[in-house]
Amino acid sequence: MKFGIALSGGGVRGVAHLGMLKALEERNISIDIVSGTSAGSIIGLFYCSGFTTERILEIILDISTFKLVRPALSWNGVLRMSSIRQYLKGFVKHDNFADLETPLIIAATNLKKGETTYFKKGPLIEAVCASSCIPVLFDPVMLEGEQYIDGGILNNLPAEAIRAKCDTLLGCHSNPIDIDFAPKNAKDVMERALMLSITRNAYLSKQACDYFFEPKGLGSYKVMDVNKAQEIYRIGYDQATEFLETSDLIKNVK
Repeated sequence: MKFGIALSGGGVRGVAHLGMLKALEERNISIDIVSGTSAGSIIGLFYCSGFTTERILEIILDISTFKLVRPALSWNGVLRMSSIRQYLKGFVKHDNFADLETPLIIAATNLKKGETTYFKKGPLIEAVCASSCIPVLFDPVMLEGEQYIDGGILNNLPAEAIRAKCDTLLGCHSNPIDIDFAPKNAKDVMERALMLSITRNAYLSKQACDYFFEPKGLGSYKVMDVNKAQEIYRIGYDQATEFLETSDLIKNVK
């Protein structure tokens, strides 16, 4: 029986995915294939490269927003992806999908064609950068002659990418809508509209999953709240533990 897991985007809220991965590890459940978008692609990169959940959390906790943010000085975006690219290369030495211990499929949005591209071979870190390229904030990433932006724009839970490759599929969503939203300006409204669209497409992808996990309480965290990563991990772990104890997922994947 093949067990797959799809990891959504959500900025630092994606750290909640580590809670589920840790809870599965404690129950000796191995994952045969992973798909990820944006933050989910970063978690997937480390996990499928063989990093423990504890080590991945350490890496994220060590991130300094100021070290990773550099002005792009262009019309396309205000920040450069180069710092994030170099940061990832500092940990992942083998930059190719073929070198991964667990198969990984990464979703990114082709800016010109207006469609989702699924990467599963070739340069690994560049695909992660493309998938994590938040529009306007970052310059689009050029890959294979095409420009790419955040995969969450069109598919924030790439379950369909691995549906046919596993018998049981768990979707992990860490990008819920904050129901206490109160806009202060036009920028807030624009961000809210984008978030609503992204969340909507994730819930459509939910239909491809056999199980769906969305920790409660993540809505109040901002996507760049790196200093709250430990709290978010604990929320993910505690609720994942409860989820696995009350569902029949374990029985179906062992």
